[in-house]
Amino acid sequence: MARVPLYKATETEMIRRITDGEWAVGLRLPNEFGLAEEFGVSQGTMRRALITLEGLGLLARKPGRGTIVCAAAAAQGDTAHDMPKPLLRDATGSMVILDVYRARSATRGADDEELALFATTRLATLERIFHRNGQRAACDLVTLPEALLPVIDEDADPDLAALLQDAGIVCDHIDEDITAAVTTMSASVALACDRYTALLVLTRTARDAKGNPIARQRLQLIADGIRYGA
Repeated sequence: MARVPLYKATETEMIRRITDGEWAVGLRLPNEFGLAEEFGVSQGTMRRALITLEGLGLLARKPGRGTIVCAAAAAQGDTAHDMPKPLLRDATGSMVILDVYRARSATRGADDEELALFATTRLATLERIFHRNGQRAACDLVTLPEALLPVIDEDADPDLAALLQDAGIVCDHIDEDITAAVTTMSASVALACDRYTALLVLTRTARDAKGNPIARQRLQLIADGIRYGA
């Protein structure tokens, strides 16, 4: 019989702990080093297992809070975990993990495009810069009607569906559009990269059950080694 790969055995045991209730929903797990020591595996093996479980919706990475168990919400049809997360992969095929580096929440008037999209003149906004592997790698802009959410939490989840759920906003589905671009002067400063650096731009528009847009996230990632797809 073929030997079960160590990372797969680690994933299986972690899933068992979640489904059996040994790791309760809302539990904050130790960091990668602590988990690797507990399971007797390398940090690389543990990181691969964590990425897999996050992709399954069993774990969530919360800025400032670490890795949180969230299996029961998914099992109950939790909107945020029923929604597919962006299919952003690195050169090895692993899910791209972004950590919030800086965030700024504000309110402002809508521009013409936003007015046409949301049919409102006032918006709540959240601008963030993200780290990936300790380096600036992405920035985003989240916008939604101020009447729907007066202030967006600066510690909000990087994933749009989870952000809305945490704010108590019901989202029926999310449309995604992927394009290519290069950095503007302001984006190159924000990302600490050269001007005209290639970007992958992912625009996610959340809609209610009637198809009306309720929020939008425009995520710009430095394209080096990043692809979009399963």
